[in-house]
Amino acid sequence: MRTAFDVASPRQAHEAVNHLFQQVIKPHTRSGAAGRVIFETVNTHLRHELRKMFHGPILTDFSQQVRLPDPVTGKLVRYSPRAWKLHLKDLFCPAQFDAAGKELEKSTEALSDDEFSEFILAVQAYGVVDCGVVFTEKDA
Repeated sequence: MRTAFDVASPRQAHEAVNHLFQQVIKPHTRSGAAGRVIFETVNTHLRHELRKMFHGPILTDFSQQVRLPDPVTGKLVRYSPRAWKLHLKDLFCPAQFDAAGKELEKSTEALSDDEFSEFILAVQAYGVVDCGVVFTEKDA
């Protein structure tokens, strides 16, 4: 089970922790279950920049540089950034589950900033090692 709250003030944080304890932690620990409580800081600028990098130069470089055999014709073809996004999400985005344990559709938007950074690192390593991508660098 995963419960998340976005908080921007001490009052919101207090209300979230109170709710979490009363509604989630207390009932679960009474029944003998164990769990983990994590607090992550959120940097909206970093979040925006990471996603901009993935949806911009990373997917563009994959789309422009990688040619794979078409499953029907066998000819080498280029795939769109959208196709690469779906493929890379399937390869490297961790599985996500709802409260009942049912697996959800993978989503990069559901990843924390740290998880998304790891996702991008895995994507870039795959691009360089397995696909021969030479990533372009943005001029300073």
